[in-house]
Amino acid sequence: MLQKREMLSTDDLRRYKAYDRLNAISDILTICVVMFFSYFLPTPIFTQVAIYSLAVLMAVFSLLWHTVIPDRFIGPTKLLLKGMFDTLFVTLLIQATGVEQSPFFFLYYIVLMAIALSIGVRFTFIVAGIMSIAYITMSGVVVWRLILDPKAFIYIWANIVSLWLVAYLAAFLADEAEKARRSVAAARDKVETFSKIDWLTGLYNMRHFDILAAQELSRAERYGRPLSLLLIDSDHLKVVNDTHGHQKGDQLISDIAKTISSQARVSDTVIRYGGDEFIVILPETDAMGARFLAERIRAAMEQYELPVEGRSVRTTVSIGISAFPNDARDAMGLLARADAALYQSKAAGRNRVTLYLPGMKKEDDALIGRRPEDAAPQPSDDPARLTPTS
Repeated sequence: MLQKREMLSTDDLRRYKAYDRLNAISDILTICVVMFFSYFLPTPIFTQVAIYSLAVLMAVFSLLWHTVIPDRFIGPTKLLLKGMFDTLFVTLLIQATGVEQSPFFFLYYIVLMAIALSIGVRFTFIVAGIMSIAYITMSGVVVWRLILDPKAFIYIWANIVSLWLVAYLAAFLADEAEKARRSVAAARDKVETFSKIDWLTGLYNMRHFDILAAQELSRAERYGRPLSLLLIDSDHLKVVNDTHGHQKGDQLISDIAKTISSQARVSDTVIRYGGDEFIVILPETDAMGARFLAERIRAAMEQYELPVEGRSVRTTVSIGISAFPNDARDAMGLLARADAALYQSKAAGRNRVTLYLPGMKKEDDALIGRRPEDAAPQPSDDPARLTPTS
């Protein structure tokens, strides 16, 4: 079934436009070949005039077809209709130049290959069937022709067999080309997806943060709505890595991501900032609303237990909050303010939620990639602060 135009992607439309241009070039070359070789055919003058008239008519039709019809109608339907008109033109040309003796039977092959490459296997065989019926009909293949003119009969059926061989090969090659195109498209989609999705948590990564933040900030500014940002950091990932191994550290990061996602709303966007830091973009949310969600996340992580060698280890998170437009009016500004608030949560003993306030120190460090706990060692880095539970 031909695709409806509304269902065509941008890539498909671009591809069909390319097929349409190739079809126009093919028309020009075909008409030139027909007119050149027709001059040398031993045919009556009336037949010569008919051939040239047919070529001119095809040239005018092709010109109008490729210039008058708007681009918005380009698609498989247009290409199929053009293939049918080309088939009619070639059939009339073959009839005018001796049917089984016609030197222009090869033009059927060109039409078949064009249809196979542009609109697929099924329509290639349909058009091949139409060509076969038309050719047999105008050849007059009946019992008396078989008896009186066996040589012509052989020519006719040799052409039919070659027509179907070309149809099969064109369909096979077109099918393989389509499979290759789809494989490339699927690989490209995977690359695009992996470029913005974090492999460990399944969340968006920082490569996608700029796009999402710009969209939400633009919407918030346009409609005068609040927007908040949470910056969340695990309090004890380094201790877990050093004490229990990086595999347990990865599990902790993954579980923090799941906990944040379970507490966030559908409209919120959770992003892995890097390492054990996460960003949550909260549209339609002021600072107080953001603090309410942040406390829920903090409390959920306070109850979280990481299974380690038959026992459980509890760990916590610290959270910093900034809000648009009071704290900053751009994404990096909000991130810097949230980082300053997170630093205060860390300095105050961790496992805390802090709203940004003017004058907080270290607010520019997020812009140069500093992690809050790297600023100064904290007493709470002691593995003893990880509370084991049986």
